[in-house]
Amino acid sequence: MQKADSAQAGRLLPFVALQGALSTVVGFGAWLVYGQGGGTATVQYALVLLTAAVLAISLPYALGRWLQLAVATWVRLCFAVPALLLWWADGRPLLLAVALGGFLGAGWAARHWLELSLLQDGQRDAYAARATVWTVLASLATTLAVSVALARSGEAAQAAYACYAVLAALAVVLAPRQLPQAAPLRLQNPLAIVRHAAFVRSLPLYFLESGLMGVGLVINASAAVHALGLASHYGWALSAATVLGAAGLHAVRARRHAGNRLRWMGLACLGMVLAQALLAATAWQGWLYVPHLLLLAWAQPFWQASEQVLNQRALDLEGALADRILVREWVLWLFRVGSLLLFWLAARNWPAPQQWFLGSLLMGLATLAEWRLARHWLRHRP
Repeated sequence: MQKADSAQAGRLLPFVALQGALSTVVGFGAWLVYGQGGGTATVQYALVLLTAAVLAISLPYALGRWLQLAVATWVRLCFAVPALLLWWADGRPLLLAVALGGFLGAGWAARHWLELSLLQDGQRDAYAARATVWTVLASLATTLAVSVALARSGEAAQAAYACYAVLAALAVVLAPRQLPQAAPLRLQNPLAIVRHAAFVRSLPLYFLESGLMGVGLVINASAAVHALGLASHYGWALSAATVLGAAGLHAVRARRHAGNRLRWMGLACLGMVLAQALLAATAWQGWLYVPHLLLLAWAQPFWQASEQVLNQRALDLEGALADRILVREWVLWLFRVGSLLLFWLAARNWPAPQQWFLGSLLMGLATLAEWRLARHWLRHRP
């Protein structure tokens, strides 16, 4: 049975790769929004994106009681939103945020449902490694293509958005192919999850894992604009960095398993913290942004693969799967939006380098705290 489930999960990989490829537009979008409108516009972009994402991830589950749509249908819809809207995103950061939030939310609604339905705990490490390899390779190809388009168009943002719109249109057709069958998404009793003692104990982990996502989006866009100057330069640097991450992942793709997940997460934690230290140092030496990007691209895929296993372990609760997923996503939204608003209220009048320093310090400390908490979870949680 486990082999059958693993084979079924392997059929998710083309969808996962296309999702990862299109997700690179989030970073490019933040870069372009910051370059056109500055820090305040980027914060507004991040807030709308996060809110649109949580609403889009809620929609499939909330409508499941009345609309028995297959998971493949939601996969098509998640790519259809950016395929239609990205053509008009240039100079419209809020439209861009709605397009990307809709894509991220609907896509993760389907992906969480499929992965958690198909995978047992012992299969998660190997699958996470494979999924991350596919994601990184697809992201690399997409970043290179968009960088070429930007360079040839004279840094026209419309060229980047057109590339992503075409990719999304192709994904509408390609992503749902070969997806395994799964029950329609449907809520049962979400409030029961909120009252679950094990879920309440998960709240510190959820904050540390994702609470500073909005802050990271804003400060990385700011640092990249100041350090690199042109969107294509950002794309070239990101592409070079992604090659390093892809090579490392490919070399060790078969070595992850349930018995060594702690060691892999510890090594990834070290790389993530050092990368945040380099970002903080960028406040004084702008050229350090490139080594920050290189180290981050190496460490982040390993860290994300570990977080995927950790989050799936945290969701191994009693109660309907749809309820667990939905409640977690709303909690993450509260943490992300709340921390971004607090950060911006405290630091909005600071010079940009001081904002990078504070944000990178907070993210580095959160990574260390998450690693410490993860050691307990991975050792003692059933």
